[in-house]
Amino acid sequence: MNKMRTIRKIILHCSDSDLSQHDNVETIRSWHLARGWKDIGYHFVITKEGRIRWGRALGMYGAHCSGNNKDSIGICLTGRHHFSKAQFNSLRMLLIKLMRDYQLPKTKIYGHNHFNKYKSCPNFDVEEVLQTIS
Repeated sequence: MNKMRTIRKIILHCSDSDLSQHDNVETIRSWHLARGWKDIGYHFVITKEGRIRWGRALGMYGAHCSGNNKDSIGICLTGRHHFSKAQFNSLRMLLIKLMRDYQLPKTKIYGHNHFNKYKSCPNFDVEEVLQTIS
């Protein structure tokens, strides 16, 4: 990665699909390309098995939260309402790694619904997840 963008937010999402064939970064990328986007909108996707997959390069602006892409990293958990323990464990590890490796200690972590009152995404309690990170 070249020069890192200034990151002030990490925004958590869900794929809004519980179908097993949608449990991968390639399917989500195809949805976003079909919308005319340059690539998948998220920087990371976490599958039901807890696998962390790269999406859009971190040096690029995301396309995951209108008006908030320039200074954020987007992370998507596959699923709609049911997320696995493995996904939450991987999310915690990824957040800790991002904060440490990219020196983001003042970065705030939000659910997508924080920025759009009409969205329920990520469909889990972000504060509860954050409380388990030390």
